[in-house]
Amino acid sequence: MHDAVIIGAGISGSALARELSKYKLSVAVLERGSDVCAGASRGNSATVHSGHDATYGTRKAYYNVAGNALYDRMCADLGVPFVRNGMIVMAVTPEDLAELTRLKINADRNGVPGVRVADRRELTALEGTFGKAVTGGLYAPSSGMVCPYSLVIALCENAADNGVAFHLNTEVRHMEKTRSGYRITTNQDTFKTKYVFNCAGVHADDINDMVSGHTFRILPRKGAHLILDKKLSPHVSATISQTPLPLPGGGHTKGMGIMPSVDGTVILGCDAHDVMDKDDVSTTAGGIGEILSFFQENWRHLPISEAYPDFPRDMVIGAFAGIRPHPDTDDFIIGEAADAPGFYNIAGIESPGITAAPAIARELAKEIAEKYELEENVHFNPIRKHQKPFREMSEDERRKAIAQNPDYGKILCRCEQVTKADVLHAIRSSIGARTVNAVKMRTRAGMGRCQGGFCGPEIVNILSAELGIPATGVTQSGEGSIILPYEIGMLGGS
Repeated sequence: MHDAVIIGAGISGSALARELSKYKLSVAVLERGSDVCAGASRGNSATVHSGHDATYGTRKAYYNVAGNALYDRMCADLGVPFVRNGMIVMAVTPEDLAELTRLKINADRNGVPGVRVADRRELTALEGTFGKAVTGGLYAPSSGMVCPYSLVIALCENAADNGVAFHLNTEVRHMEKTRSGYRITTNQDTFKTKYVFNCAGVHADDINDMVSGHTFRILPRKGAHLILDKKLSPHVSATISQTPLPLPGGGHTKGMGIMPSVDGTVILGCDAHDVMDKDDVSTTAGGIGEILSFFQENWRHLPISEAYPDFPRDMVIGAFAGIRPHPDTDDFIIGEAADAPGFYNIAGIESPGITAAPAIARELAKEIAEKYELEENVHFNPIRKHQKPFREMSEDERRKAIAQNPDYGKILCRCEQVTKADVLHAIRSSIGARTVNAVKMRTRAGMGRCQGGFCGPEIVNILSAELGIPATGVTQSGEGSIILPYEIGMLGGS
């Protein structure tokens, strides 16, 4: 019997797991994927939004601003890279300028610090020379960048170190009310619990409908992004986006933007299209083409065009897509279901979900603690046990690391400077990597220009040895993604 079960290990579930571990509770997290951060939290722009564009009076606006303020301390405690690089929303047309004025008023009402409408001269001082058509822009200095999957993994590892149990490859099939709480049937086991927290992302409506008659719908909305080579990163510092665009079905998208990732690459995107399949995160020629067409047409507006006058199509090294859980309420759905005591929804957490989730988790955990008079866990440790990656070490730190552990001297991924020691640490951590993609998310091995062409075989070998399974049993991302259909001997060198 658990005190609490969290369904879903994305940003909402992981943040809540960490917050609940501050109390004396038996907490289990059920994740149907082969790893944490298997859904929407992995496939997004990595932007920590300021809150200037979230509609005043909504939960999105409140939790966006509240969550943004938590990032410096949270990321420092967890050892996750985070930078406040600021955001510029540029204006090219008179209509754009009018929209920037509206956004500034909205930002002030939301309590976003430092937002201002800047003229062309100030924009140049901030970021460099924009194209001639750019007349001004909205500047939001509190906007930042984080690696979303690194953050989710760190939250989960810290929660696990504080006593939370994680169950991967565990899909909820049925749930029913009981006298003492809820009985949850999964493909692996049955879980009994007093409280349930529904953080199931695009499937949150399905989970809600198992126990509550107060229904809502999650509408899957796909967004694709492109990744550009690190050679471009010195020419991009602030996040630069176009003014928000209306969507065909109503609402707005933040529009296309160029974003410097905390890992040194540059992200372009994203588009927004309502889709039917909640689990289809494949990239399409149409989606990629839409992003390429926009930037080829608008590249001249950006300061980076001074160094690269033409869009550098040959520096596109990857593409990814994510499904946003857009709720039919057009706002976050948070709180206890009226007809299901002890069942809490944290649903419809689309953009700015990465930003808002830590604040949602903190407030909800406090609410639960007060309502049920929970006792604090005096042994809670907010500091994540973290091993500094080789790529982030100074030369002196690298020499010392290699002297203590020769595996630091074995570079597996040349593009991202990932060593064998980094990979082994990822596999042996409290939420250990069990697939090639899981190693990739924890170490960046395979995220460079060659996209795993060099390090991929070695990582398969290491996973095989560490997990005690044949190479044919190693998967890219869990069930149905076998890499080698039959044995061909050891891959690569060692």
